[in-house]
Amino acid sequence: MEQAYLEAADGDARDALRRALGDALQELATVSGQVSRGYVRASRPADLARKLGRERRDRDAARAAGR
Repeated sequence: MEQAYLEAADGDARDALRRALGDALQELATVSGQVSRGYVRASRPADLARKLGRERRDRDAARAAGR
């Protein structure tokens, strides 16, 4: 992946880093837009089940036990 950024930046490492950071920030903005308190977005029912089902209860229980 780093090679692709370097090629797109014509070998300029600083430009390649800027491009990579820009892409990462866009990805973060996209993911942040899918998260809010009290509301879970999921593209498929299986995603929703994973976020709200047994796996979540197990994570919450493990987190509470670690306190």
